[in-house]
Amino acid sequence: MAEIVDHSDHSSGFSGKEKITEILNRRHKEREIQIQAAKLERQKDADETEAIQYFEASFEQKVKLIRDSLDTVSNSDSKAQIFAEVQNEIYDLQRYLSTSTFFLSEYKIKICQNTINELGKKLDNLKNELIPKKKFGFKSKKIVKTNHDGKDTIDKIGPGASSDAEGDRMKWTFSGRKNELIVLPRKTIDDQTVTATDLTNCIVRLEGHSGSLQFSKLKNCLVICGPTSRSIFLDDCTNCKFVVACQQLRCHRSKNCDLYLKVTSRAIIEDCKQIHVAEYNNGYDELEDDLTHSGLDPVVNNWNELDDFNWLATDKPSPNWSILEQEHNVIDWNIYQNQFQQTFALYKTIQ
Repeated sequence: MAEIVDHSDHSSGFSGKEKITEILNRRHKEREIQIQAAKLERQKDADETEAIQYFEASFEQKVKLIRDSLDTVSNSDSKAQIFAEVQNEIYDLQRYLSTSTFFLSEYKIKICQNTINELGKKLDNLKNELIPKKKFGFKSKKIVKTNHDGKDTIDKIGPGASSDAEGDRMKWTFSGRKNELIVLPRKTIDDQTVTATDLTNCIVRLEGHSGSLQFSKLKNCLVICGPTSRSIFLDDCTNCKFVVACQQLRCHRSKNCDLYLKVTSRAIIEDCKQIHVAEYNNGYDELEDDLTHSGLDPVVNNWNELDDFNWLATDKPSPNWSILEQEHNVIDWNIYQNQFQQTFALYKTIQ
């Protein structure tokens, strides 16, 4: 009788049929995994498409509401209130875009940002057109100059001043100043709009509570203010320190500035570099009363939460602003002002 040889692999414990079954099962599982992965990828694409579609519809709706408000504001009796509401809606729209950038294309982000910028410009233009800024009409301006001998002399600029100077005062509260300590007393600025431009090596002290502030083209200046009821706008400022409290703050085209802030919304910077922020620390006896009259919430302060319109990435902080290092904080503004004044030999101007 011939010997029957079993060629099956006894060491593995599987017959040829079992091996084939195992291979088929493994391939089936691999196909199931691939199918599931494809389903997840399609679901991801669908979710992303749905998110983009929802964003586009929501963004367009928000933009339409803002444009409708701006188109009808001229016929309203509550223009200031509408402008404030629209400003907040534009801020919310900017935050909505910023938090949606992770699923939007760069092109879409750019288009939406341009739309927001357009709305901001339209708002500013309408505010200037429909709510002219209140300007100071000085009957006389007293300037106290400290001479080298330590004595004060007083010059007065009144109605007989040159037409250029008068025109400048109509456009700006003050402008074109160098090496001056400019003080605006409480009775002069309470709830008023204060504007200034083209200042170099100056200190500006605003007592009381102003309505709104606008500073442009300041170089190496110190601005110390009580609470401001509405907004503060800074443009083209370099190497300056601002000690301000307000509802809204917007800073454009500025570099190497320290902002000591109390702001009840989120401050905005645009086209800025080297902006450093610290908490508002202008302490004086009437501060609580001024906060009450300005309407600012004494508890809310978003000093360390800035929105950078040039930095839409949500996973990385903006390189254009940072919190001021503790060792560089100014603690006593009276001491700092005296040092600043002595360094630049400032003469005092009382508006």
